[in-house]
Amino acid sequence: MGWGMCALGRAGMNVLRWLHFFRARPCAWFFATILLVFSNGVSAAEIEPGGDVLMQADELSYDQETQTVTATGNVEVAYGDRIMTADKMTYNEATGVVVATGNVVLLEPSGDVIFAERAELSDELREGVVDTLQVLLADRSRLAGNEAQRRNGNVTSVYKGVFSPCEVCAEEGKRTPLWQIKAFRVIHNQEEQRIIYEDAFFELFGIPIAYVPFFSHPDPTVERQSGFLAPSFGTSSTLGTFLQVPYYWVISDYIDATIAPKYFSKAGVLFEAEYRQAFESGAFEADVAAIWPNSEEILGTPADENFRGSLFANGQFKIDNQWSWGFETELTTDDTFLRRFDLAYDTDLTSTVYVKAENGRNLFTAESFYFQGLRASDNARQTPIIAPLINYYHEFDGDILGGTATLDVNALVLNRNEGADSRRLSMDLGWDTETITSTGEVYSLFANMRGDIYQTDNVVLDSGQISTPTTIARALPTLGAEWRWPLVRSAGTTRQVVEPIAQLIYAPNTGDRDDIPDEDSLSFEFDTSNLFDASRFAGLDRWEGGPRANVGIRASIYGEDGGAATLEFGQTFRLRENKTFDAASGLRNQESDYVGRISIVPSEYLSIDHRFRLDEDDFTFRRNEVDATGRWGPFSGTLGYAFFDQSLSSALGEREEFTGSAAYRLTDYWTVNAATRRDIQGRQTLSNSLSIGYADECMTVGLGFSQTFTRDRDIEPANTVIFSIVLKNLGGTQFSNALGSGSGS
Repeated sequence: MGWGMCALGRAGMNVLRWLHFFRARPCAWFFATILLVFSNGVSAAEIEPGGDVLMQADELSYDQETQTVTATGNVEVAYGDRIMTADKMTYNEATGVVVATGNVVLLEPSGDVIFAERAELSDELREGVVDTLQVLLADRSRLAGNEAQRRNGNVTSVYKGVFSPCEVCAEEGKRTPLWQIKAFRVIHNQEEQRIIYEDAFFELFGIPIAYVPFFSHPDPTVERQSGFLAPSFGTSSTLGTFLQVPYYWVISDYIDATIAPKYFSKAGVLFEAEYRQAFESGAFEADVAAIWPNSEEILGTPADENFRGSLFANGQFKIDNQWSWGFETELTTDDTFLRRFDLAYDTDLTSTVYVKAENGRNLFTAESFYFQGLRASDNARQTPIIAPLINYYHEFDGDILGGTATLDVNALVLNRNEGADSRRLSMDLGWDTETITSTGEVYSLFANMRGDIYQTDNVVLDSGQISTPTTIARALPTLGAEWRWPLVRSAGTTRQVVEPIAQLIYAPNTGDRDDIPDEDSLSFEFDTSNLFDASRFAGLDRWEGGPRANVGIRASIYGEDGGAATLEFGQTFRLRENKTFDAASGLRNQESDYVGRISIVPSEYLSIDHRFRLDEDDFTFRRNEVDATGRWGPFSGTLGYAFFDQSLSSALGEREEFTGSAAYRLTDYWTVNAATRRDIQGRQTLSNSLSIGYADECMTVGLGFSQTFTRDRDIEPANTVIFSIVLKNLGGTQFSNALGSGSGS
């Protein structure tokens, strides 16, 4: 039995027309009728028996002996928050029974709409019997049956009922929904917010595939309710067949949890759980995973006990209008657990706790960090612990010497079980100003005076010796000036912008010593984003000294139809070589490598971004990255290429990689996706994936295949097939914030 909105006809349109009008103006029934009678002379009447029932129709009569009102033609009756329309309706004032026939429509306060051929209702339209019932629920799912009974205005029992959220067209031969539940009896309990089935058959494409004697799920008004969520299952060449059935548990209005054990035929049961709790001051969330493999399965893994697990948690809390605190926890029992069970692919985990204060442009933060390296080469005893790292930024009020003055304070305590220890206190007093001339030229001046005090121990010196406890002080002044001249020109349908930039910076060639360990400036990349920075280092342990000039150009062109293209290109010049930089960084020599970026967006359907670094002598690529995204009709895709000639670190070596993904929309409901990642330098594919998915208003189905080729201790190349199906309106799998929506069946 299938039907949809296309079957609602005149009655459906009528109820939609009256919905907004009578919720806003319930007294309009009386005044509208009086207006019609006395202004237009239309045959209409209204009666208001006992002041409770409001009725309107083309023709209306009242039998005093039987105390019965009979209405025919476009009948509309309101009783409290309920509104009913029909071709004909009788109301017995003595018994309070309303009998409606022909295109009966009853609008419920919940938003549900009931359609029937005949209805006999009493108790303010709250109780009675309905023939040939069809219900359009608030979420547009549908419930139908031959006969229904209503009790207390909130319990509807439907006999030989059918439920489905799927849209069904009236086209001949296509009236069977994708899936539906047929039952001997369907009970919709609005007070308990559940739909209950007795002796139910689940049908897919009109074919019965499962029978359950009893089944229930939340009704459309439920946002959060305990129950089972959509399962997923599949097979892996390394873990075997797997099945996961999550259970969503509403503990209170402010607390919920999802418990999702995952069975692997080759590895046992992996227990996963998510816990969320909201407070007046903030929210907290934790994800836990654990497995107890046997002794044989532990062999060959980094685990040293018959337990493997992980904990990921975070929380943010406000103390007052300025102060807040929070934490983030990332922990695992061993190096390969997360990747082995496809939980995460991080190779470094960071746990932190912080307190923060914001007051206008002023900011104070105090943080502590714990790191966990997951590579085979990582040594836990040499991994640092930072407690604390304090930063304070203050911007002084008003102009000072015609510019803006700032103060940066940084304090660090870093310790290791083995290796260098470091304590640092740094203060930086800065000043800058900007002037725009009448010709559009922009002049900027800036100055910084930084002072650092270090206390270090166990540092490996350039001579190879290990340092003893040492106190180091250094002063690091910087002066700079910058000139920019943005030139704008309109030509035909395009607007062009060309902006040459020149920057001069003076700083002494002092400040870097081998007894100051480099803890925060190891990750470094020279590109257009830091071409005009006073110091390219990410942290404070290394300092860019020496006189230098940064020169570059920015150019853009914009079209009327939204297309655009931009170019950035530049280089750094020095009076002498700066050995603070690694030889592969591109900044060590007197003339740096060339850095550039080209972005082309000819339309909203295509974008190309090219970032590069060219050798200063022969213009060969030292770094070359290209990313392209496009969409053409039902096809969309991305392409990525990256080449690094030891540009980040000499230890990483040369790398070259290709990535690609594509999606093709076969129909309005079917989509095919594919992706690949290949190490060109190593001549091996790193991963492949292929999936096909179906999604409509009532269900989603996905079938995916993936390959990984990574080897790391107990992690072997694997092929995985996963299948998932989600029947909407039978309990969602969605989660948003700590009090987000989610329901189970």
